[in-house]
Amino acid sequence: MTELNRRDFLKVSAVTGAATVFAAGCAGAPDVAAESIAEERPRERMALLMDNSLCVNCQACRLACQNENMLPVERKYIRFDYIDKGRFPNTTHHVNRHSCQHCGNAPCIDVCPVDALYKGQEGFTHVDFEACIGCQLCGTVCPFDVPVYNEDPRSGAWKMYKCSACEHLVSQGGTPACASTCMTEAVQYGTWEEMLAKAESRVAQLRDKHPQAEVYGSTQQDGLGLLLVLRTPAADYPHLV
Repeated sequence: MTELNRRDFLKVSAVTGAATVFAAGCAGAPDVAAESIAEERPRERMALLMDNSLCVNCQACRLACQNENMLPVERKYIRFDYIDKGRFPNTTHHVNRHSCQHCGNAPCIDVCPVDALYKGQEGFTHVDFEACIGCQLCGTVCPFDVPVYNEDPRSGAWKMYKCSACEHLVSQGGTPACASTCMTEAVQYGTWEEMLAKAESRVAQLRDKHPQAEVYGSTQQDGLGLLLVLRTPAADYPHLV
């Protein structure tokens, strides 16, 4: 083999080897475009189900929420309404969770001037506390009287506080603290369709003893991310519309 031919041979070998390595690398490399599309694809809508017929008012969900979100003892994302029905001795006591209902069509998002409220991929309404300016416009349009305003202990600025369905957990495929804590499974978490089906099944059982039992949240505000099983009409509770 002449010197020229040897040199040409080495060039061809180098190019062929590089092409082979490149092709092998492409074959084994992840499809970045496909992964990007998968990340952007909307996830299935999720929901919380609060079955008030199973609630024993232990407050474990509220405490779990406060601990998970590092809230001071006086600040609560979960509150409760209580009503009594009937006449003694035929009286009944009822409890209902009062927290963000995570409206499918959330008016608070539309009215916020700084986009501090937004929808997560799971369908819940989240709050960017750093962006919030405490203008309280969201409170004027919330149909469920949810927003609470307090002074931020770090900055001294007024901020709006509410349940965010533990965004830091659900965005990673986890479960909100209230649902993972409830010992009677009065609070459950799953897809919206699954939670609605469970609620409807439960109400069908309850109507033998509670004829006015109902599911609340299947149609209100284009479907609520917090579905409720009520033993009495929604009109009995001051914050429900």
